[in-house]
Amino acid sequence: MSVEQYSSEVIVVAAPEGPSAFKLWLREEVPTNLASDLQWLCEEYMDSHVILDLADQENLEAAFYKWMLDLQELVEESNYRFVLCGVSPHLQQQMRCVRLSDRFDTFASREAALRELAPEDAS
Repeated sequence: MSVEQYSSEVIVVAAPEGPSAFKLWLREEVPTNLASDLQWLCEEYMDSHVILDLADQENLEAAFYKWMLDLQELVEESNYRFVLCGVSPHLQQQMRCVRLSDRFDTFASREAALRELAPEDAS
């Protein structure tokens, strides 16, 4: 998992694609899972939009949804946006089952979310 500063106002949380010369890796310690990244972010001061890329996730545990909601609240309190991208049909169904399908703004891909939140930086 990775927490990376994509631009001055956008953080991307996702399975890592490998080191990149143009991204700042925010977390030095190796997390055990995506939930630990969200927990770590909840302990930080949120002054950025957050994109949670779920493209490589098959299932989400119930506790993960709590961290998503907590982080969304923190981000929105600072007048930024918390969005999801890459949500598979299976995860969409899971989110409907826990009644969270309408709770989050969702984009089809990371690129689409970046175009919305950081249009000048999206490539």
